[in-house]
Amino acid sequence: MNKIFANTDVGRKNIGFGMALFLILGVAVGVPLTVDFLGGSLLTAAQYQTWKVIHGYGVFLAFVNFFFGYCVDRLNLTRQQKEISSWSFILAGLFGGIGRSVLFLLSSLDGYGGYTMSFIETGLFVLGTFVFMYALIQERPAHQLS
Repeated sequence: MNKIFANTDVGRKNIGFGMALFLILGVAVGVPLTVDFLGGSLLTAAQYQTWKVIHGYGVFLAFVNFFFGYCVDRLNLTRQQKEISSWSFILAGLFGGIGRSVLFLLSSLDGYGGYTMSFIETGLFVLGTFVFMYALIQERPAHQLS
């Protein structure tokens, strides 16, 4: 584990969250999609397709957090810029990955729940990306890797 978290401080939580999200939404949710549980699927065809999209999107969010966490500490940004971006990506993963899955399981995606979840998740991604990119264009040199 020390090699995974090597040279990370702020990004450590994103790496850990990305790995946990992958295990939850990638593995735990993905296995039932590939196996006929008790001789047949418990989901309708439409539910199955929606669940596959949520599963794939959850894996995407896991990878975004993992690789963001891996690179953010190597950039010459202020601690506050790193923390804002880091927490924004984690919260976007929680709302978009875990929250969306829970809403689907509770069948709330038909109403305003899906729109609200998408709005919050998108806003967090925009905030994290904006702070991250704004800091990058400030023309400060990156840290040298040793």
